[in-house]
Amino acid sequence: MKKAFRLVLTYFLFLVIGTAIGMFFYYVYLHLQASVAGQQAPLFIKDDIFRVLFYVVGCLLLFVCPAMVYARISNKGGIAHFIMFIILSCATWAVLIPLLGHFEKKITYNTKDSSKVLTEGYFRENGDKVYYFTDDYNKNPYTDTPTIVIDTTPEGTVEIENIKSSRDFILFRDSAPYNDILLKKTFNESEKQSIISFSLIMQHAQNAFEKGWTFWLGFLSLGLLIMSLYGAADLFRWRLLNSGFLMVMTFGIYVANTLYYHPVVTSFRRQHINSKGFFIFLGKYMDDPLLVLVNVSLSLVFVIIGIVRFATRKKRSL
Repeated sequence: MKKAFRLVLTYFLFLVIGTAIGMFFYYVYLHLQASVAGQQAPLFIKDDIFRVLFYVVGCLLLFVCPAMVYARISNKGGIAHFIMFIILSCATWAVLIPLLGHFEKKITYNTKDSSKVLTEGYFRENGDKVYYFTDDYNKNPYTDTPTIVIDTTPEGTVEIENIKSSRDFILFRDSAPYNDILLKKTFNESEKQSIISFSLIMQHAQNAFEKGWTFWLGFLSLGLLIMSLYGAADLFRWRLLNSGFLMVMTFGIYVANTLYYHPVVTSFRRQHINSKGFFIFLGKYMDDPLLVLVNVSLSLVFVIIGIVRFATRKKRSL
């Protein structure tokens, strides 16, 4: 029982300490993204704090089960430890994650998106053109901004254009996720797609919860797979191998559940899988039935591994 309470302590410490540390670094990152050369941005923005809070807590909820499995590897527990793991894991995936999505949608519904402004007096290069604003761009959405546009091609020219204020301006689009393309070039930010997107996973969780209980059960297949890693906590005799296996599998699971929505994979599924009668039928009751089947199948594998390991360990003790 003592180890079970220690697991509860590990659970809450992971969330509390992780939230504090994660919010600090992620808020600094967002503050950097929102910065514009020559413009002083406020240090604390309430809307950004809420945005950081929901994102960081969502990431931690996705990783709290592997953290508890790691605690199981470091300090083996008994039946009470296992029961407490099930309770905490079910509470995380069936209660806390949908509640987080509900409050995030409710609180950020009226959040105002601050207007993006590019300051005057800086040369901003994009492709073959360099832009120099003689006044702050997009400061007044109803006023055009006189801009010196330099074409850097061999036959290029220098022109003065009155550019209409727009949030779809090419310097805004190509500077994403930053507000200013100067910062993007400074940090040499690439446009490669992330192999893990926690915001994408949480968005699918919220969509599934709003569609109905069968769709929500389909999403919970991911939670079942993460929870089933407990069965492989002592797959090897060496704790280091078990810890490495846990990290690799956790990483692989979230990579697979992100790349499943990659445009190439999505196109393949639409052409060769989603058109099958079996998946058409399942698609009426859940999103992404193929992903659900894969998650459930792998979770059964880990559960069987855990049962076999438990049975053989008991047999050796006899």
